[in-house]
Amino acid sequence: MFDDKVAVVTGGATGIGAATATLLAERGAHVVVAGIQPLATLEAFCAKLRELGGKASAVQCDVADTASVDTLFAQVEETHGRLDVLVNSAGVSFLVELERMDRADIVKCINVNLLGPILTTRAALPLMRASGGGAIVNIASGASILGVEGMAVYAATKAGLAQFTRTLAPELRGSGIRVNCVGPGSTRTEMLGYTSEVLTADQEAALARRRENSSSPYGNALIEPHDIAQVILFAASDASRAMQGSFLLADDGVTSSIRPPAR
Repeated sequence: MFDDKVAVVTGGATGIGAATATLLAERGAHVVVAGIQPLATLEAFCAKLRELGGKASAVQCDVADTASVDTLFAQVEETHGRLDVLVNSAGVSFLVELERMDRADIVKCINVNLLGPILTTRAALPLMRASGGGAIVNIASGASILGVEGMAVYAATKAGLAQFTRTLAPELRGSGIRVNCVGPGSTRTEMLGYTSEVLTADQEAALARRRENSSSPYGNALIEPHDIAQVILFAASDASRAMQGSFLLADDGVTSSIRPPAR
């Protein structure tokens, strides 16, 4: 499906990004795993992909830093000479009410979640145009459209990313470049802190509440990263050629229903 294509995945060594990088590598792409982690950590993840038969390389990148982003895509051009897929998966979340949120955390959330994808997309477009087209997939959130207490800033950045996707789409008319957005629900990632095999009592209780209130057809408390990665792969593949500027909601039904008030 992605044979001989070059894909950049930001936030590519953890969570949804790692699951997406793994699937892209399994499908034949050369995956450039970009992340803020130490280069040795990124290289170790790429080594695992190569052990599985995939093609992967690592580049350390701060998506909120223009020079770092420009270096990333300069390396991609120098090494591969083309770019076919960009997945903007790098993100941060702060579950805290606005009045208790530090300015530094507000700025970080905006810079990583919104400014970051804007900078990476701007840097990627010339290389994609020269490659004859490509696909950009931005990772927003179900919180883009649903008010969640304690997530005002995070939700604002993700709603902004969804609108950035919609508004960029007409600018790409005739370029062969598609840009779409995936909105995951609560996913079992490092960001939410549920990846450990041994959970605390508070985490177990929180998961039990999630299951009790779940709208999932499977009764899931959390979505698995692999399931979100499958949606991202669809958006990045030629199977979604008819889509441009779209928002694909993958939230396990959370935003599809509201429980009635107690009688």
